[in-house]
Amino acid sequence: MRKNIRRLNPYSSARSEFSGEAEVWLDANENALGSPAGGAWNRYPDPLQTQLKIRIAELKKVSPYQVFVGNGSDEAIDLLFRIFCEPGRDEVIICPPTYGMYAVSAAINDVGVIEVPLTENFQLDPDAVSAASSERTKLIFVCSPNNPTGNSLSLHSITAIAESFDGIVAIDEAYIHFASQRSLIDEIDRLKNIVVLQTFSKAWGLAGLRVGLAFADAAVVELLNRVKPPYNVSGIAQRVVLDALSQT
Repeated sequence: MRKNIRRLNPYSSARSEFSGEAEVWLDANENALGSPAGGAWNRYPDPLQTQLKIRIAELKKVSPYQVFVGNGSDEAIDLLFRIFCEPGRDEVIICPPTYGMYAVSAAINDVGVIEVPLTENFQLDPDAVSAASSERTKLIFVCSPNNPTGNSLSLHSITAIAESFDGIVAIDEAYIHFASQRSLIDEIDRLKNIVVLQTFSKAWGLAGLRVGLAFADAAVVELLNRVKPPYNVSGIAQRVVLDALSQT
């Protein structure tokens, strides 16, 4: 973890510090007269998406403290760079052909990229990944089912990489709902260094809302929440996703 993140005193919102039913809210300088659009959109949304996390945790059989909700899974990807990679020094490993945002986020955050291509069968090569890793390697990104090839990567290979790596292994499961292979969310209690990314954009058909998920050890989720913008998921998005989940 970057030293400045360890020292960071995050933005504090009264909505996340206090619970209860308030009738008069003066903490955020909101328009108390309401919105011409109707509804309660004059109020800031829950900064920690509490009800949404509770519902997702129930469905995924994890703790709400192991769930991060972001403005698309791209936000979680970017936050991992901000938390764990020192700009101008550290590196990440990606395995092309793969999702393009890993390299874009690396470039934005001034982090080096080491490419370890997939095999001719579009599978991981754990030995090659291990050989490419150094003390400056802080993140490894794998995408399964892989974008753009569409195949699922070997779970054995993914877990072998995670077990032998001291940093964070991010497993992008944006297309997991189209695959027969199980999710690695089942492994977050055992493997404390994995972050499993999912999204409501694909199978759920909610790409316009920009709601992504990261499942990880509670300590990693706490870091993601510490660094994210305070109101990163809109109230409309939270409500619509909850409505969609109520139909499952």
